[in-house]
Amino acid sequence: MISNETVERLEGQLYTDRVEYNWEQVGPDGNYSPIVRWALSLMIGLFLPTFLMIVSDASWWSAAFWFCFTLAVMGVLITRYLFIPDKHRYYYLTSMGIHYTEKDMIPDVAYQVVRGFAWVGIVVCVIAVFVLGPLAFVGAGGFALMSFGMTNFRPNVNHSYILMDERTILFDLINDNVLSFTIPEKDNLEYKRRVYTQTYEEKLTVVNHLYTLFPNLEVIKINRANDQYKHPIYQQEEESATE
Repeated sequence: MISNETVERLEGQLYTDRVEYNWEQVGPDGNYSPIVRWALSLMIGLFLPTFLMIVSDASWWSAAFWFCFTLAVMGVLITRYLFIPDKHRYYYLTSMGIHYTEKDMIPDVAYQVVRGFAWVGIVVCVIAVFVLGPLAFVGAGGFALMSFGMTNFRPNVNHSYILMDERTILFDLINDNVLSFTIPEKDNLEYKRRVYTQTYEEKLTVVNHLYTLFPNLEVIKINRANDQYKHPIYQQEEESATE
């Protein structure tokens, strides 16, 4: 098995190696994911306003209706863009593999609003202590700690990489702009990672660059993402695991 020191050394070389090609991708994971995400956003965002409309028996175009309508729109947008946002990915292809960054596509104003609410919450907790005395710490203490943690609410950028060699297998999803990488040996640099492109034409360009850098790269076209697990290499891993 390759040691952690070797992996760290190869990772450092990957990040310092010359970039042969780079691209970016904005969007969710896969072609059908936007439909699923919007459906989830509608179900979650409309649940509470619809419940309030039924319970209050609000008439059409009344003040209660417009309140529920506004609440529904806010709920759908918040769910879609804050809780299940799209991704912004930057990819860099080198002679040793691919390293990339991934960040949630959350508007900067959302972070500012959350930080603003956090500071307001801290002020409210301080006022509660002065008004109610030490007993306020029972309820306000936890809220104050949570507010302090949210004052530094900022975008989180994840860094990932794919170390490649002559044994790397690439599964090309035909009907999607997705490339799935895996490696046969369990004791080698084990990974199962996916790479996304914005368009089909760009995916072809990436594959051509991969062929140039890794002439022995095995590329297998599949119709569905789960079809890659039918490859004999996964059967070998299961057999070795049972032994």
